[in-house]
Amino acid sequence: MDTIAKNKWKELLALAKAGNAEAQWEVGYYYESGAVDKSGIILAKTDLLKAHRWYKLSAEQGNSTAQVAISNLLSTGDGIARDYESAISWAKKAIAQGEASGAFNLGTIYRDQGKPEMAFRCYRRAASMGDNDSLLQVGLCYLFGIGTKQDFGEAYSCLNKIIAGKPSASCDRTKENALYWMSVIHLLGKGKTKKSVPHARKMLESANVDHDHEQANEILNIIGKSRYLLA
Repeated sequence: MDTIAKNKWKELLALAKAGNAEAQWEVGYYYESGAVDKSGIILAKTDLLKAHRWYKLSAEQGNSTAQVAISNLLSTGDGIARDYESAISWAKKAIAQGEASGAFNLGTIYRDQGKPEMAFRCYRRAASMGDNDSLLQVGLCYLFGIGTKQDFGEAYSCLNKIIAGKPSASCDRTKENALYWMSVIHLLGKGKTKKSVPHARKMLESANVDHDHEQANEILNIIGKSRYLLA
């Protein structure tokens, strides 16, 4: 659950009921995630039907963030009836307004529908619109040949853009996963790389810096961790 001051919540509700699109989106968000005040008193129980209602009111007014939110809600079918047709429609409306996250969500919908080529195109579009996290999906599609021709060089380029990019350009988990998959490329010696266990080890240890990346840790247990190697 998220925390919000009680007076702020009342203000948001009043604005939302008065027709403010931004406030309607925020109210929908709090009903989706649940909200408590600073003392832990519940202000909004998780209620996806209410979240959907507020998102829709906002989305119908053209709020692109709400359009992405309702698309995601309808596509997951978690606690509310799945409706791919409406989810796709809302995602496309958001994309038309420049929302890269709408393109990413549309890619995920097509992936879940078993349409890998369409999913790949959407992920690539999201990346071209500035969503750096989408580069991971594009890179993995190239790495495994899902929705496009397998191309280790393109996979390397996508992953490297994430790794070399500014810390704020991608979320931490995206960067950790990019490091993990790049290490796999180094271990295989594919694309623009030569097989290099030391390079792979360095990337795996960076991916597992918080000791929370199981896959990276599993490979490190095979190739050995720096602290255990003899000088």
